[in-house]
Amino acid sequence: MSSFNVRDKLLEVAGPVFSEKGFEKATVREICQKADVNLASVNYYFGDKEQLYLEVIRLAKEMGISRAPLPEWSSDTSPEQKLRDWVTTLVMRMLGTDSWSNHLIMREVLEPTKACEHLIQEHFRPFVNIADSILQEMLGEEVPEYRRMQCVFSIAAQCQFYRVSESLVTLMLGNEEKNTHYDVECLIEHVLQFSLAAIKNLKQEMALSEMESSSPVHKI
Repeated sequence: MSSFNVRDKLLEVAGPVFSEKGFEKATVREICQKADVNLASVNYYFGDKEQLYLEVIRLAKEMGISRAPLPEWSSDTSPEQKLRDWVTTLVMRMLGTDSWSNHLIMREVLEPTKACEHLIQEHFRPFVNIADSILQEMLGEEVPEYRRMQCVFSIAAQCQFYRVSESLVTLMLGNEEKNTHYDVECLIEHVLQFSLAAIKNLKQEMALSEMESSSPVHKI
């Protein structure tokens, strides 16, 4: 087996192992046994277990992006369409397929290791910044950044709920109703419409607040 193939084989095997057991419980010995390579291979190709894990996280991130890439927008694309695309991309990355990469990313979110900093800087933050710029288009400059970020987190949390609580939703609703009304397409539409209504309400709230603050106070 060539050195290139050994490295790829380790990544291929380590992904599902880390996804199932997490960083702490997964062992280099098990990964090497499953990959059918020498025990020293991880140190040789990656340096140590932590660096192997970081490379697996990068691979999982790339798999998610390639599975559901964010479309390119023209200058006349409306912010509403951009938000639809953003929500669709997020839902598809979280729920579109049941793969080890999805499980590993979600495990890292819920049980963060040092690799989570890499995910935040190279994956989450750029994606969140795109949503923030979309909301800035929709809400205007008068809405402060922290309010926009609250909106972004609320939109993302709706998508994350159905990933984290999938078993709970099934138990509460039953398979038939869940499969009929909670498939990917239905969830995309629900999250989008719910979010658009909240954004519209916030815009009206901020406009009313601005009107009240600029109105002259009449003394009696």
